[in-house]
Amino acid sequence: MNKLTLFLLVLFLNPIQYKKSFSLPESNIKTLTIKLLPLGNIDFKLVNNTSLKLAKFLPNLEILPTTNIPSSAYYKPRGRYRADSLIHWLSSKAKPNEIYVGITGNDISTTKGVHDDWGVMGLSYVPGKACVVSYLRLKDKANFYKVVIHEIGHSMGLPHCSNKTCFMRDADGKDTTDEETSFCTKCKQHLQLE
Repeated sequence: MNKLTLFLLVLFLNPIQYKKSFSLPESNIKTLTIKLLPLGNIDFKLVNNTSLKLAKFLPNLEILPTTNIPSSAYYKPRGRYRADSLIHWLSSKAKPNEIYVGITGNDISTTKGVHDDWGVMGLSYVPGKACVVSYLRLKDKANFYKVVIHEIGHSMGLPHCSNKTCFMRDADGKDTTDEETSFCTKCKQHLQLE
């Protein structure tokens, strides 16, 4: 089965929402530039520690200056920021072979099933040019890099993985980062890490 056929099969069988206006990068994770954009009040020590851990997987990583979270993304009834609005805003900044990652300590949310405003740790489209992550809901902030790498994986076209120790595991509304240890073989192959 060729790669295009496999991608189309995954596209139509995967329940994750696909953003049709973006195509998979022609490069692999080693040639992409990942731009970390701190949003709002942020723990800079956590951002720095996270970037050091991410550098093991992402050789082209850049931390941008902190910016305010756009007020247009604020959802006043719950005091949260809408992750999908933030992704749209971040995507408009990305050039070819770039993925923007919005990092915040603020609460973020999205619509999920019957829930109009479901709190999340991160959100990305599969594939996409941007994602947003928050460390607010994490039990162990040292695991934040796992949430970031998970959302970057989605941006690069990876769906959720059934392997319980893989970074691409579906959290199902829980913090499962303590159990995640690395990308599984299949996900590594997709990202061309092997």
